[in-house]
Amino acid sequence: MFKNPFQIAITFAIVALIVKLSAFSMGIQHGAMEKYIFYIYMFLLLLTVFMGIRSNKIANKNTTSIGQDFKSGARSASTFALLIAAITYIYYANIDPEFFEIKRAESFSNLPAKITQAISDGDMTIDQIKEKAKGDIKSAKTIFSPYLHSMATLFGLVFIGLFQSMIFAFLMKKYPGFKK
Repeated sequence: MFKNPFQIAITFAIVALIVKLSAFSMGIQHGAMEKYIFYIYMFLLLLTVFMGIRSNKIANKNTTSIGQDFKSGARSASTFALLIAAITYIYYANIDPEFFEIKRAESFSNLPAKITQAISDGDMTIDQIKEKAKGDIKSAKTIFSPYLHSMATLFGLVFIGLFQSMIFAFLMKKYPGFKK
């Protein structure tokens, strides 16, 4: 079915894109669906790693080593992560730019309670509270941005993919029968 790890990664990234765009088109991209999208990405990453190792085992006529299995799984996982990071950036920058505005608004709505709490605690002066509030506003604009979100997605998926590659490489070496 798949000839190399890149085809696998592209295929599952397209599936992830379809899921993300389907959620957007139905208007359910906020709230609980954010968590489900994360779980769907983890499942697709798991499938990508598994299918990447499996396609490498099928392509090689001889038995593969754990290192070869790990490399093929890591290659497909990292390609998947790169594609998903690009999709994430494009999605949040162009398709749903209001997503981070909503997140910032939620963060800003908690700010008066934080200021009231700081005043009632009496640990900081009014000037310190003002500076802290300005810092919170500035950091919310940085944290809730498409660039930072796509980079966090990239690094998270790469590290999780490497871990999954290691686990699958050991499991597929231990239990025969995954080749066919």
